[in-house]
Amino acid sequence: MSLDSDQKRAVEKLSRLRAGALFMKMGSGKTKVACDLIRRKLDCVDAVIWIAPASLAHSEKYIGEVKRWSRGFFKKISFFTIEGISMSDSKYMEMRKLAETRRNFCVVDESIFIKNIRALRTKRLVADYKLFDFRLILNGTPITKSLLDLYSQISFLSPNILKMTERQFADNFLVYFFDGVDPFPWRRWSKPANVEALIEIIRPYIFNSSFDSKCGVRVVDKIFRLSADERRRYSRFKDAFLRGKLYVCFFTVAQKFQMAYTTTCAEKYRAAVKIVEEILAKGEKVVIFVKYVSEALLLRAAFGGLLYTGKCKDDLSRFEKDENVLICTYGVGSVGLNLQCANNLIYYSQTFDFKEKEQAKYRVYRTGQTRCVNIYNLWVDTRLEDIIRYNLSKKHNLLKNLERVISAEEARAL
Repeated sequence: MSLDSDQKRAVEKLSRLRAGALFMKMGSGKTKVACDLIRRKLDCVDAVIWIAPASLAHSEKYIGEVKRWSRGFFKKISFFTIEGISMSDSKYMEMRKLAETRRNFCVVDESIFIKNIRALRTKRLVADYKLFDFRLILNGTPITKSLLDLYSQISFLSPNILKMTERQFADNFLVYFFDGVDPFPWRRWSKPANVEALIEIIRPYIFNSSFDSKCGVRVVDKIFRLSADERRRYSRFKDAFLRGKLYVCFFTVAQKFQMAYTTTCAEKYRAAVKIVEEILAKGEKVVIFVKYVSEALLLRAAFGGLLYTGKCKDDLSRFEKDENVLICTYGVGSVGLNLQCANNLIYYSQTFDFKEKEQAKYRVYRTGQTRCVNIYNLWVDTRLEDIIRYNLSKKHNLLKNLERVISAEEARAL
C-alpha cells in the first residue's frame, strides 16, 4: 500500500503508540493510514472494532473504502455505529463483549460525534477505554465550537493525557464571555493564551496535517433577489410566525425563515438549472448540497439523478457509472463520502455550520482529484443570508451563540 509523505509521517509517529489521533483534513486518506496502522499491529490483534456514524457504517461505499485498504484483515473488522452505542444496549454489550474477550484495535471515525461528555455514547466509550488494547480516533475537524470539543476525544484515548476533569479543563483553557440578554448569557470560549499549552500536552498523541492538492479550486458566488411577489409572501410568512410574540430564539426563526425563502426563490432555481445544464453539456458530474429535503425533491424533479438524504439513500455506485447529478442534504452527504468522480459542487442553500460546508467540499476536493474543482455558492438577497455569509467568512461555527433571544422586530428585519 503506497503512502504519500504526510501519510508515512502519520504512520511512523502513531505506530509507536497504543492510542493516538489522526486529525488529518478530509480527503487526505485517513482510512488508508488507519488501516496501515492496524496492519502493523496484526501480530497482537485478534479483532478490529470500527466505530463510525450510522450514515457511514451503513454505507456500502464507505465499507468498500475500508475493505479496499484492509486487504488481508478485513474479516477481523466488526462495524458498530456511534448512535447504536447509546441507543441499543444489545449492540453496546456486543461491542463490549468483543472488546473484553479479544485482543483488539478500536477505531472511532468522525470522533467529533463523541465530543459531548454528557452524551451516553461518550460516557460509555470513555468509561470503557481500557477495554481497547489500541485506540485510534479519526477526524478532519476535531473542533467545531471551542477547545472543549477536544476534552472527551482525548479522554477516550486516555484520561491520563489531560489528567483533569471537564471543569478543570474549562477553567484552564476557556474564558467566560457575556452574550446579551439570553437567560443564560454567560458562555465559555477558547482562551487564546492557553491554546499553545494545550497543544503541548496532546502533541505527542496526535498527527495533524493539512490537505494540499494541485488540482485547484474555483469559487463562484451568485446572489439572487426575491421577486416582488415572493418578497410579499415572505413578509406575510414572517408576520404570521411572529404574531403575538415579543421575543423569539434567533436560531429557531432563522431555520423557519430561511426555509420560507430559499425553497421559493424562482430566480435562484432557474440559475441552478442553467448551471447544471452547462456542467452536463461538458460531460462532467455535479454534486448539489441542500439544507432542506423539499429542495432536494424540487431539484430532482428538474434534473433527475440520485438522492442522498436521511430517508432516501440511492446507490452511490451509480453516480460513478451512470448518473451525472447527485443531490445531498448536508447532514448526511457531507460526511465520509468519496465523490471525486465529480469536480463540480453547488451549495444550493446555505448553512451557518462552517464544518458542514467544509466537509461537503472535501467530498470532491480530495486525494485523487485531478481536475479543477468548481464551487458555486447560491445566495438569496436577504438580511439573514448576509449574516450567514459574514459568519462563514469568519470561519466560526456559531450555532450555540445564535441560540439567543431577540425581539420580534429584529426578527422581521431578517
